[in-house]
Amino acid sequence: MAAQQKDSADAKPTLLQLILFAFPSLPHSFVALPLNIVIPAYYAAHTSVSLLQIASVTTLSRVLDAFFDPTIGFLSDRTRSPLGRRKPWVLVGALVCAISIFFLFRPPHDADFVYYGIWSFLLYFGFTLFEIPRNTWMAEITRDYFQRARINTYVAGFNIVGSLVFWIMPLALVGLTGTTAITDTSLSGIAFLYAALMPAGIVLAVAFVPVGRKVTERLATLRELFHSLRKNKPFWSYNGLLTAWGLGQGAYLSVIIIFLSDYLGMAADFPILMICFFAVSALSLPLWQKLIARYGKHRIWSVSMLLDVSTRPLILLVPVLGLGLPMLLVLNSLSAFLNSPANICPGAVLGDVVDYDLMKTNVNKAGNIFAFNTLLVKATMAAGAGLAFTTLDLFHYRVGHANTASANLGLIICYLIFPAIMYFISSAIAWRFPIDAARHSIIRRRIERRAEIQSQLGVVVP
Repeated sequence: MAAQQKDSADAKPTLLQLILFAFPSLPHSFVALPLNIVIPAYYAAHTSVSLLQIASVTTLSRVLDAFFDPTIGFLSDRTRSPLGRRKPWVLVGALVCAISIFFLFRPPHDADFVYYGIWSFLLYFGFTLFEIPRNTWMAEITRDYFQRARINTYVAGFNIVGSLVFWIMPLALVGLTGTTAITDTSLSGIAFLYAALMPAGIVLAVAFVPVGRKVTERLATLRELFHSLRKNKPFWSYNGLLTAWGLGQGAYLSVIIIFLSDYLGMAADFPILMICFFAVSALSLPLWQKLIARYGKHRIWSVSMLLDVSTRPLILLVPVLGLGLPMLLVLNSLSAFLNSPANICPGAVLGDVVDYDLMKTNVNKAGNIFAFNTLLVKATMAAGAGLAFTTLDLFHYRVGHANTASANLGLIICYLIFPAIMYFISSAIAWRFPIDAARHSIIRRRIERRAEIQSQLGVVVP
């Protein structure tokens, strides 16, 4: 494990290290996005699970996450092993995800509320075991403001490519299935592909990517944890941003297939749209990384959200103008381009929040902070999805059937209006986020100077 000999948190990760670290994001993204926008709609249409049951399972899973997420973060901060603090958890998380995906993505047609609930919960639990330590590890590889954005760009790239593979799968299997729509065959193919790629990717990342240099050995007690985070203004600014974004994104993603299938009548074109979306997203990442280097992570994130939400209502013109797929592809590409910074900025910005907390307290709470972030993302997106499905039920919307104008209004509220309100709030908070490149440079220098003194004296300097 020669790569682990590099002990400086300032070392620029090599291209090989970036690729090995980011690669597991590819199979992981086979699952992360479909779990929110494909699986609920698939179960509603092809099994005996109802919309209200899906909403109930989603909400219950998030309640359980309220216990497991901070617990995993707390324990990962305290893990001692030859592999470091984060790597053992990443390995176990990938195994749990692989088992859960095999069942959740391959349901029998008579799958019920219990079946859906058990395997959804286990998959979300596997996400916790994998994502919290992996994201914390990502922030610890380097403390450089722009290198963090670089790492997150590679991770985002593999995420997008993985999502692209998911949507290409139905096209690759069209000779077998006779359709480009999502089928049980394509979902099974994803489950087996995950099992083939994820273990190999995780083992290589664990073997060759450095853990990052410790700058303090102090770990927070529960009392210190809550006391310090309560006073961390950048932490709560970030959480306010993420809460509004998660609620809007959860509602939007949970009904996107329903909107395109039922409202626009373009179900067969959905894989093509997703392929276009992720291809444009991947191609635009280098441009956004350059803009981030010039204008800062939080400002680029803010502007991209504002522009995205301002252009989304144009999709309502597709049936009015009768332009169909060509217009939808243009709007889809525009949305993909404007969404691309959301793949880079959140994790990189949160890493800066962790550094601010470390500067203020000299206590390692990275795992706890990333655990809270993961919990917040899952909870708010689940709440947004739950609100969306509940709203559809209140408006008497029926998936896959002809609906009244009133029922369609409920769908538009979930797909456009509610997400727009949430994104405007997120954009405003992101614009005023208090840590930019200059301030982070000061934070980083103070952390490193204190670590240097601690190393020289052999004591913990408060």
